[in-house]
Order: sequence, then structure tokens, then C-alpha cells
Amino acid sequence: MSHGRIIILLTRKLSGEASPEELDELFTYLQAHPEEQYLFELVQEYWTKPKDLSNHTEDDLLDQHFDSIIEQATDEQENPPIPSSTPVVSIRTIIKKLSIAAAVILVISMSWIFYSNFHSAKTTENNEIVAKPGAKSKMILPDGTTVWLNSGSRLLYSGNFKDSIRSVELDGEAFFDVVKDAKHPFIVHTSGIDIRVLGTAFNVKSYATDATIEATLIRGLIEVVKKNQPESPKVILRPHEKLIFNKDQQAITTSGYYTNGADIKSSRVNVFPKEISIIPVPKNKPDTALVETAWIYNKLVVDGETFGEFSKKMERWYNVHIVFQDTKTSEYRFHSVFENESIEEALKALQLIASFNYKIKDNEIKISDK
Repeated sequence: MSHGRIIILLTRKLSGEASPEELDELFTYLQAHPEEQYLFELVQEYWTKPKDLSNHTEDDLLDQHFDSIIEQATDEQENPPIPSSTPVVSIRTIIKKLSIAAAVILVISMSWIFYSNFHSAKTTENNEIVAKPGAKSKMILPDGTTVWLNSGSRLLYSGNFKDSIRSVELDGEAFFDVVKDAKHPFIVHTSGIDIRVLGTAFNVKSYATDATIEATLIRGLIEVVKKNQPESPKVILRPHEKLIFNKDQQAITTSGYYTNGADIKSSRVNVFPKEISIIPVPKNKPDTALVETAWIYNKLVVDGETFGEFSKKMERWYNVHIVFQDTKTSEYRFHSVFENESIEEALKALQLIASFNYKIKDNEIKISDK
């Protein structure tokens, strides 16, 4: 979708002129591009509290920029383009052809575009990025850090992110490729642990409904500490290691999914508190084949997990609800990779490995032994 079309949809939404079809078009676009939601939020702020641009020192450049954007926006409404030989019409003349409400928002939106190219806008408000079940999102944080957000996940960061400690809150799963900045540490807050880095690549899985929180390091170093307990022992994670934090402090997670070359006995379990364990991640596997990172490449990997464990990933991946009608079926273990398969195609592929029945009704899947 072109930028002009986005502006038109935003203006019609905020001015109350949008049709149900236009609202649906805008909603669908923002859901597929959550990183663009800040534009809508900024325009909405200007709508309720207009800014005075009368003292701007670059009026001529600003006016030219407005003319260019409005020409693009009007093209979206199938108006004839202005021939190159025709003088550019004044912005005030064009605005007269638009509704007053929409025109005000257009001017404000385009002023934001101008300022984003020539100035650094700052805000202290929190920014929230959400990837709904069945969808994934990729974004660039203000410091240049790249984040991939898995389905059913939420990431929260403040507007002054670049100016202090780079802090984010995660509920769900995300892969971070962090830009190194020694003066501004990068911290990921989850429900049970805090992860501190300077520049590295790692995956964090921290869904509220899961019994564990996982942090897998691809490169660099990360420091992990129990949430709100800075005095507790710090865990330094090395490349190709996965830390598992068990939310139930009476238990310890020592199991691993890997069976091909990963020696679980060599893990440093006994060094750390009982709710934390570390297992190695195979070095001979590419990121595209690892359980922890394959999702970034649109691959759903099961590598020795039980059907019950894997079903949680399938639920988020396909936006379904899976119910096991017997314990035996949920304990089946699989090794497989899914990429473009539908949920039914994936289940049929798993039936080639183990014997079970399934019934699909709406978004609920019931699985039972034959």
C-alpha cells in the first residue's frame, strides 16, 4: 500500500468519514504492519492538539513537500496526474477540494513526514507492538536493533528508548539482533527474568501460559538475572547455549529437545539456582533448522518434543485450539519441519509418523488415539 493511500485512510478514519470497507482496509494493513501504528498515534495526537508550524524557517521546502504528497494522495483516488509541464498548484488550492477535517489531518500527517526526514522526534509515551496468533512481525527499534516478533506476542518500549537504558518488555517470543552501544545497555524484561546485553543476537520465549522462559544465544554474550532480584546470582550465557527458567521454583528443567550430538550431561545445571538450567544448542545446525530460530524463516520445527509440547506452538502458528482426549497421544514425539503447510496438511504429515485421529471444527482441533 502506498504512503498516500495510508494517509487518506487515516484522514477519513479520524474525521469520521471512512466507510466500513476503508476501516477494514486500514485495520488489516496496521495488523500486517504493526510498526506503522506509530504514524496513526502521532496523527491522532496532532488531531487533538494541533501544532503551530507558522514559525518554521523552511516554509518553501515544506510547501513543496506538501504539494508532492497531496499529488500522490489524489492519484490514489484516481484523479489525473499533473503533467510535468503544468505548474504545481498551490497547496491551498488543492486543500479547498478536500473536506476541512481531512485536509487538517493531511497537513499534519505530511508535516510529520517532513520532520521525520529532517528532525528527531521524541516522546515519552510507551510504544506497543503486537503480533496476533497466526501472524508474525519484523520491526526496527529506534536504536537500529532488529526484532522479529512471533505470533501471539507483545513488545513494549518507551518513547525515549534511544536516550537512556534501552529497555523492552516482552510477553511472547522474539528474536533480537541488538545494535552494540556500550553507553546504553539493552535489557529485555520478562515475567521471570531480565536479560542484559550490549550487542548480540538471541531468542527469548516468554509466553504467560508457558511453564518456562527460554533464552537462546546465537552470538555475543548475555547476562540473565531473576526478575526484581538484582542480588541473585547472575548467569552468563555463551553462544549456542539455551537457558531455561522454570516458573515453578520447586522444579528444575533438565530436559532438552536435542538428541543428535547435544550432551545434556555437559550442561551447567548445578552451577545456578534450582529454577535455572542450561543446555547446549547444536553448533552444526543452521539457524533455519534450530527449534528456537527457525520460526524467523517461516519454518515450524519439532525436534523431539512431545505432541503436547509441540501443540502449543501449532496453536500460535495456526491460530487454533488443540485438545487431547487421551494422555497417550499427547506423549508422542516427533521430528519434522513445516513451512507452507496448512494445519490439516501438518496433521496428516504427523499421522504418517504416529497413529492418531483428529477432528476439526471451526478453530478447535480434537486429537485422540485410534
